Amino acid sequence: MSIARVLGIALDVLFGTREFCPACGRPGNAHSLCSECMALIPMARPPICSVCGTPLRGGVERHDDAEHEVCMGCRGLRHYFERARAPAVYEGAAQQHVHDLKYRARVEIVPALSAIMATCAIHTGMANTCDCAAPVPLHPDRLARRGFNQAELLARSVASLLGITLIPEALSRRASTGTQTFLDRRHRRDNVLRAFVCDEPARVAGRTVMLIDDVITSGATADGCARALLRSGASRVYVLTFAVSVADARDWAPSRNPGSAVHTGQRRMEGRV
Repeated sequence: MSIARVLGIALDVLFGTREFCPACGRPGNAHSLCSECMALIPMARPPICSVCGTPLRGGVERHDDAEHEVCMGCRGLRHYFERARAPAVYEGAAQQHVHDLKYRARVEIVPALSAIMATCAIHTGMANTCDCAAPVPLHPDRLARRGFNQAELLARSVASLLGITLIPEALSRRASTGTQTFLDRRHRRDNVLRAFVCDEPARVAGRTVMLIDDVITSGATADGCARALLRSGASRVYVLTFAVSVADARDWAPSRNPGSAVHTGQRRMEGRV
């Protein structure tokens, strides 16, 4: 336990309840990170891939139509979701916060992370586009071991902040795919594309769904969920996560051809077959 947290507890005893930064324990707002902790989060800043939201690194040249810059990972790939956005890059403090939530059950950090996500949804226009939210589900075996689904905790908080409907059981995972960490992009995609089923077709039909998770890496899990939602009648699917991973090939130089990514209208039609 940090010295700051020990001192804070002592002050609680002496002077009554105080609030603390959920990450470092310094006195502050329990529902947001303190300024020092916010400064440590690596943010996903432009230029980013217009599809998956991955920062385009490595001295990338900008071109006039920045809205259509597409990373090499998304070029020519049929995504079932419209686009994905994340406020943070999955490294450093952002990665630590996710690990603390998932593997140390530090659920007290959920309000702070979801507030950052909700702000991202507002700034990117996703908040005005989506009329309901759904979490990426865990397989029942993993849910039983962990005791909670971090995506659902984040989704509940984000939906509440944005004032949109939450459909917590919209999706279920019918196949256990194990960890995706050591699989390449193609195998991740093949592994999960048909692993999900929509259990609430009447509630998603005709609606634009905000799919929520903690991290997006290859987009394979998001595609599997989006495919299931589209096949059940959802109009469109957008993806919001706290962080985006740049550990794979998606941070290569962008495509200069805006038409190189499969058109989302085509994806929606193909997603229903």
